[in-house]
Amino acid sequence: MGIVSPSQESYALAAKKLRDGGIVCFSTETVYGVGCDTFSELAIAKVYKLKNRPTNNPMIAHILDVSWTNLLCSGWSNKCSLLATRFWPGPLTIVLPKKESVPESACGGFDTIAMRCPSHPVARALLAEFDNPISAPSANKSGHISPTTARHVEDEFGDAITIIDGGPCEKGIESTVISMVNQPTIMRLGSVSVEKIRNTIGAVEIKSSVTQQNSPGTLMRHYAPNTKTNLLNKEEMDKTSDPDCVAIAIQGNPVLTKRVFQMPSNAQEYAKVLYSTLREADNAGVSRIVIERPCTAPVWLAVIDRLERCCSD
Repeated sequence: MGIVSPSQESYALAAKKLRDGGIVCFSTETVYGVGCDTFSELAIAKVYKLKNRPTNNPMIAHILDVSWTNLLCSGWSNKCSLLATRFWPGPLTIVLPKKESVPESACGGFDTIAMRCPSHPVARALLAEFDNPISAPSANKSGHISPTTARHVEDEFGDAITIIDGGPCEKGIESTVISMVNQPTIMRLGSVSVEKIRNTIGAVEIKSSVTQQNSPGTLMRHYAPNTKTNLLNKEEMDKTSDPDCVAIAIQGNPVLTKRVFQMPSNAQEYAKVLYSTLREADNAGVSRIVIERPCTAPVWLAVIDRLERCCSD
C-alpha cells in the first residue's frame, strides 16, 4: 500500500489487485494514472468514485501494443496504422468505435473508446504483467491539477492505494487525443503536436470544446488549483503588486508578490514542470495565483489550453 518501487514483485501484486477488481496508480510518460481492468464494471465504478469523476467523462484504455486494439475497437484504418507506427508507444490517444464487449461505463457512456500505448517502462511492465488493457484517467480528484510524481498522487488519495513510483513524468501534460471515427479530429491538445500529426496523416481538424465530449479533458474548468487563478499578459504581470499572491512568470517581473516561480521559456520544458509548479503555488497559502500567458506560437498551444482551463471560472 502507498508508494512502492518498481519491481517484479510490485508489478505482480498490482496485476493481482487489478484481476481482483481493484485499482492501482502508476506512472506514465504524461501524468500518473489510476488504473483498473477495462472490462470490469465494478472496478471502473471504483475509479469514478475515487476521483469523484463525472460518469460521462471517458477513460483512456492503456494497451501494450497495437495488436491489443483488436480487443477494444472497430474501424482501424490505414491512417490509424500510420499514427500508431509514428507515435506508439507514446503520448497519442486514438478514439474509435468500441466493441460491444467493452463496457460503456469505461467510455463515459459513449459508443467510442479512447486508446493509448504508453512508453513509460513502469506502465509497460504493469501492462505486460496484467496482460489486458488498463483504463486509467489521471490519478487526481476530478478537475484538480494532474499528478506528475508519486507524491502528488499520495497527496490526493493518501496511502491506502498502491502507487508504483516511476519518478517525475517526462512530458508533464496529458496525451493528445485524436478521433478517427470520421474526419481525423483533435479532441484534446497534448504532448504530440498538431503539426506532427498532419505531417503523418494529412488534414486534421481541431475541435476546441468546453463541454464533455467522447474524450477526456474537454470540460472548460480542468487541471485547476483550489486557489483562484488568473492568466495575465506580460504587461499585466509587470504591474502586479499583491503580497497575498504568487506569480508564475516567464519573462514578466511583478512589482510585489509573495513568491515568483520562474518558468522555462521552452514549451516542452515548461509543460514538464507546469503541474508540479501549480501544486506548489496552490499550497503557498495565498488568495490568488497569477500566471503569465505564453506566446501564441503553435508549440505552446497545448500548454495554453491547460492554462486557460485551469484559470476558468
